[in-house]
Amino acid sequence: MLEKTRGVPNQEDASCRRGRLAVFLTALCLLTPALGVLRDARGQAEQEGGGTRELFEAAIDAMGGQAYLDVKDITSDGQSFFFNNRGESSGLIKFTDYTKLPDKSRFELGNKKKEREVTVFDLEKGEGWILEGDGEAKPATPDDMRDFRAAADHSIDNIFHFRWKDPQNKLFYLGPGKGADVAYDMVQMLDPVNDEVVVYFDRASKLPAKIESWRINERGIKVRDTDEYSQWHRIQGVLTPLRIDSYTNGRRRAQQFFLKVAYNSGIKDDFFSKPVYKKK
Repeated sequence: MLEKTRGVPNQEDASCRRGRLAVFLTALCLLTPALGVLRDARGQAEQEGGGTRELFEAAIDAMGGQAYLDVKDITSDGQSFFFNNRGESSGLIKFTDYTKLPDKSRFELGNKKKEREVTVFDLEKGEGWILEGDGEAKPATPDDMRDFRAAADHSIDNIFHFRWKDPQNKLFYLGPGKGADVAYDMVQMLDPVNDEVVVYFDRASKLPAKIESWRINERGIKVRDTDEYSQWHRIQGVLTPLRIDSYTNGRRRAQQFFLKVAYNSGIKDDFFSKPVYKKK
């Protein structure tokens, strides 16, 4: 699941619609430059070898070890709730998500077939499509493609399957969280273009409790996105979060509840091509 909640805004909030993805919609205010400098200085002293790799390895073991690493594709069904700036809920909206790691996604959202929105991305081919209801699928815009690439880079599965061990990405131990986050260890990951992700590891369970990342919104403002993971259940040997709560700058944006999850169903690459509405 590529954190579709991360990009799935309240359907009433048109200004955020471009970010709709799988997965997946999930808090602090904007970082100031001074805070960024302090955090970087703190991390420099403890980067790479300061226990960061052990935290990732322990989390992978907790999520199923080799069974988790062997996951190639994920199919899930569930229910979403989206929230606007006033905190008003969209009500229950059903979804079906198909993910093929690391870069293919098909996300179907809506309670009725004729009203369903189907969003498909294949970064390997550099293609994306959006099909609304019974209309014609339209190519994803460059902004849509950019947002999906960011969502894929920030997704829990891509981080723990690939990105944390990429030698181009630097890991910094930021220490324990504060306040409500005191039970977590924080690790910052920076890639070569300074895209930042912070993973919070639960000290008791070893699991990733939440992931934070930053993006520039449609108004050109840097905002902080947070995905919180809970209700973990073991499925096919893989410990799986069945609830994701999504926030932007501390404001609740979405909730996802997974009712059914299946791993390694053998999804074919051509499933992530241009969607077509089919009448039954």
